[in-house]
Amino acid sequence: MHTINLRKIALFACFTLFASFAHATPVMEVRLDNLLAKAGELKKELNLNDNQQLLWQQTESKLTSMQHQRDVRRNRLQSELELRLEQSNIELRELNPQIEQEEQTTLQENKQIRELVLTLNDALDDKQRQTLQLFINASLRATADAPKAKRPDSGEAPQRKGGMGRQREGAGSGGKF
Repeated sequence: MHTINLRKIALFACFTLFASFAHATPVMEVRLDNLLAKAGELKKELNLNDNQQLLWQQTESKLTSMQHQRDVRRNRLQSELELRLEQSNIELRELNPQIEQEEQTTLQENKQIRELVLTLNDALDDKQRQTLQLFINASLRATADAPKAKRPDSGEAPQRKGGMGRQREGAGSGGKF
């Protein structure tokens, strides 16, 4: 039995906001859960005023809720697809509507996420925006460097395991931002 890596399928074509950047591929790899994990250190660096702190808390709460809903939804979909794939004579094309629905839901969520972050950015002063820009740039660089660190020193391609080279990653782990 082959598992479907929904994260890669569902998030393949998201985040067109930054498509014009020369390094668009790393942007496509920025994940909401990674940004949320680093939010605390960024918040300290920004030195927010009271109104900005309120907006930050509201934004962070919404993003965390969206991440949780996404994780639950994807775990459920992953389980449903795995059960269906265990059936004999399943037509793979029958699975496509569920995957397409997840892609559409993710696309809508990603637009909402970007709008939340851009609204927060609008509330920052110039110095804070610069700090945010540096933070995002560092995140992009770390994301771009991550695949290089995983490659074997011998220069050979890593060995793939199972099926068509797809391995089940944590099905509920976060979406990209």
